[in-house]
Amino acid sequence: MAPPGPGQLLPLTRSLLPPSAPPFLSGRRRLPPPARAQTSRPPPWQPRRLLCPAPLQPLRPLARHRTRPVAAPPGASAAGGGEAQALAAEFMTSERVKVAAMLGLALALCNADRVVMSVAIVPLSQAYGWTPSFAGVVQSSFLWGYLVSPIIGGALVDYYGGKRVMAYGVALWSFATFLSPWAAARSLWLFISTRILLGVAEGVALPCMNNMVLRWFPRTERSSAVGIAMAGFQLGNTIGLLLSPIIMSRTGTFGPFVIFGLFGFLWVLVWISAITGTPGEHPQISAYELEYITKGQKLVKPQVQGERLRKIPPFRNLLSKWPTWALISANAMHSWGYFVILSWMPVYFKTVSLIPLHVSRLNKLILPVVY
Repeated sequence: MAPPGPGQLLPLTRSLLPPSAPPFLSGRRRLPPPARAQTSRPPPWQPRRLLCPAPLQPLRPLARHRTRPVAAPPGASAAGGGEAQALAAEFMTSERVKVAAMLGLALALCNADRVVMSVAIVPLSQAYGWTPSFAGVVQSSFLWGYLVSPIIGGALVDYYGGKRVMAYGVALWSFATFLSPWAAARSLWLFISTRILLGVAEGVALPCMNNMVLRWFPRTERSSAVGIAMAGFQLGNTIGLLLSPIIMSRTGTFGPFVIFGLFGFLWVLVWISAITGTPGEHPQISAYELEYITKGQKLVKPQVQGERLRKIPPFRNLLSKWPTWALISANAMHSWGYFVILSWMPVYFKTVSLIPLHVSRLNKLILPVVY
């Protein structure tokens, strides 16, 4: 076909149009859409089946949070009653209960040696002619040494461990108690010096008890261990106040000092031979008890022989906190009433027993004059 002349338009032929041109310009017919696969739909009266995903699996903890359960104690059965009995039997025969019992005996000796002077002050005042004021000086000399020694004792416990400091403390205060009759026969000021030494030595008892409970008991049993030890602390008051007059009536004024001092030396021998500073050092502890203690408490690094904790306690930081001063105030108020009653109760009863005699004598003098 000849090319068009000027001013003429090209015919709209199919060959000149692009493929994307609309069909009405090129005469092309629109192809019908491809047929879709017919899916069978359920009738309306039949409920549709919901597409449920696969059941969810429970999430497993990460490997760092997995804890291996502690094995059951030897002799525990599958029944709950048998397991409870086995746990109770294991607790009563365990090495940690022996530690708590020894701590209770130490605190009992601590208080027994302390309250002996409360009973002996009455015959001593009569024998040496002490006034009530000077008897108060003799009674308070124990507290002169006890004033600062708990702070020093706590630092020593952190440095050397509770077992060693407790052994030296009990030996020292037993020696001071045993030495009291000899010191009283030599000099009054020497006798007061032994009372000051007794206070210095007994100040380490409670810090040592706290350290041993921390190392030997899991968190769930520490309150029970402290309860056992503090029960011995109060038992010492009962033993000292109850047995001291009986012993004095049979052996003399200084008999309780000698007997309680000898018991202290015996306790030290048992403590050194049967108790260790940490559970891992004990040769007779069972594998179950050792695992139970270590998993039930915050991990405490055992002290290797020759290794010492060279860290000064943060006294400045402790004294800058209000809870510290609240505890100090509460303990001061408690000790005020406790030691006043404990130190002066025998003297008070001795004074009260003489009041009816004086009243009867006054009545004999006054009644004839009045009537």
